This record gives sequence, C-alpha cells and structure tokens, in this order.
Amino acid sequence: MKQMIEKKITAFLLSGLITLSLGSCTRNEMPVKQSTSKTKLDHLIIKEVFYVGHYWYRDVRAWGMKNLNQMYNDDQYIAIFNPTDEVKYLDGLALCDNAIDPSKAIQFAPKDDFVNRYYGASGISYFPGTGTDYPVKPGQTIIVAKYAIDHKAQFESELEGEDLSMYGGLDAFLDLRKADFEWTNINYDSGKKNNPDVPDLNAILTVTDASGNVGPEHEFSNVSESNGIALIKLPWTPEEFKKNLTDTKDGKGYLHYITVTSSSFGDFYAIEIPFENVIDCITICPRRMFQMRPSKLDRGYNAVTDVSFAGLKQSDYPIYSGLSLQRKWDGKKFVDDNNTTADFEVKRASLSRKK
Repeated sequence: MKQMIEKKITAFLLSGLITLSLGSCTRNEMPVKQSTSKTKLDHLIIKEVFYVGHYWYRDVRAWGMKNLNQMYNDDQYIAIFNPTDEVKYLDGLALCDNAIDPSKAIQFAPKDDFVNRYYGASGISYFPGTGTDYPVKPGQTIIVAKYAIDHKAQFESELEGEDLSMYGGLDAFLDLRKADFEWTNINYDSGKKNNPDVPDLNAILTVTDASGNVGPEHEFSNVSESNGIALIKLPWTPEEFKKNLTDTKDGKGYLHYITVTSSSFGDFYAIEIPFENVIDCITICPRRMFQMRPSKLDRGYNAVTDVSFAGLKQSDYPIYSGLSLQRKWDGKKFVDDNNTTADFEVKRASLSRKK
C-alpha cells in the first residue's frame, strides 16, 4: 500500500514538472502562443500591410536607350480588422513603428536594451475621436492609407504634357479614394497628396516654428521594408506626451535616449510603449536579412522579398510589384500566434485593381 501511494505521488510530481516545463516554454520571456480553430480573438488585428508599391517604366527604346524599372510606393496601406463579436473603437488608438531595424544586429549599452521591457517606438500617429466616434463593427475592415487618392490619376497628372503611351505599369497603381483614414495629415503633408475628404491620423507631437508653420515630430510616416509596426492603445494623451516627453528632475520621460555600443550604428531615441498597450504588431524584414527581433511580442518576421529592394535586379521589380503581407485564414478564423512568420503570407494586394 505504501509503495502504491509513493508511486502515485511520484507520478503526480512528474506530471506537475512536465506541466510546469511546458508552461514555462518561452522565448524572450513570452509564452509560445499556439491558436486552434476554436480560439477566439478578442482584439483588433492588423490584417494586411501593403508597402512595396508598384513598378513602372518609361519606354525609351526608340531613342536607343534601355528601359529602367522604378518603384512607386505612395499607394501603401494598412488594413485593420475586427474579428470579435463586439464593436471596437479606433478612438484612443494609434499606429506606431518600432525604433529597431530588424535587419541590423544592435548591441546596446547596459540597461538600454528595451526589447524585453517595452515596445520602443520611433513614430506614432493616433486616430481622431473623443471616445466612440469611430466604431469598427464585427467583421469590418478599416483601411488606413498613406494617401487616399487615385494614384494612377495622380501620377498621370504629374506627367502633364508627356506622351502617356510611353509609360508602363501605371494601370496597377491603386485607387485608395475609399480608404477610411490617411496616416499622413493635411496640415503637414510634405508630399502634398493628402485627400481632404478622408480623416487623417494626427502626429503624437507637433511643433510650431517662428513663422507659424506647424510640423510633426515622432510621427508615423512610412512603412519601410524593414521595421516593426504596431496598433496600440495610447498610454497617455497627446497633451501628457508633450508635457512629459523628456526626463526631468522629477522623473523619467516617455522618450528615451538609447546608447548603442556596436561601432557601426549610432545612438537613437525610443518612445516607451508598455507591452499591455500593444494590441497587435507585425515585424517586416527581408527574409534573408533578419538579424534581431525588435520586440519580444513577436516571435517571427516576414516580407514580400528575400533581400532588400536595393539588392534586387530592376528586371525583378515586376515579380514583387503589387504584393502584400496578409494574415492567414485557417478556415474558421484569422491566425494570431504572435509570430509574423506563421501568421502572415505573401499574396497579391487585396485592393489591387481588377484586371
């Protein structure tokens, strides 16, 4: 009887140790999330990121010259989706990009490695609204464009007086006039392409120069081929951010100076976003160039290309033109395992013009 009891106790302890071991299986202190077809998502997700744009060329062969492919990427957009059964609101939310380039291995000074402590943002732009102005219904997709315009028409208008028949690739440029938001802002749009009929995101901080011109600082301005993007709930109001931006004798500010010890990279600034304020994130990095994770919240990375566009032959531009990163669908729901490698796949942009 005593031996039987001892065996049961031993089995119980072993079972507990195995369970503890599995529960403690982490990478950079984050539990390995593995969803199933029955797993329900309770938050907004980044459903798609289109950032590479489209190729175009001018046919100059009649002049004895070689055609050169070029890329146009002002038709970038990000799709946000509500996979839940309840209405969510964009008021108080923001898009931000990570301060770390995942294609570069950085060595931090002691105490400055923030990857496991907070999401370090370099730019933030927030949605307008006072609380419930911008609802996202269950199953609804919100498109946030860099410029909510007809990019083909805009590009052709800039070629006024030229023979448009000499230009190829323009028919693929996106028409984003039906986008819900622009992350550029008409009050400080350097590209001068902002659509005044579409609501704009606001830079987390603006400054006014001596001439009265308003300009943004630390804004979300572009989706690069190598960076992290997050949808966050602002941990403070823009007014609080401006007031407590930098360190004072009374305490630390929200903007931190990050010291880099590796000689090939310079120091930089990062805005501290608590992990609990990050709703969803994605890491974009050419697949053969990945060096480091910009945040412990994401165990993977993905991209449209294997190498940077600078490393591609111009003749290969048409291969990648018009492709985006889209969240996988498992037949019942969108996949969300906190792993961009597993969660996203490369497909033709969902807003591509119909052929």
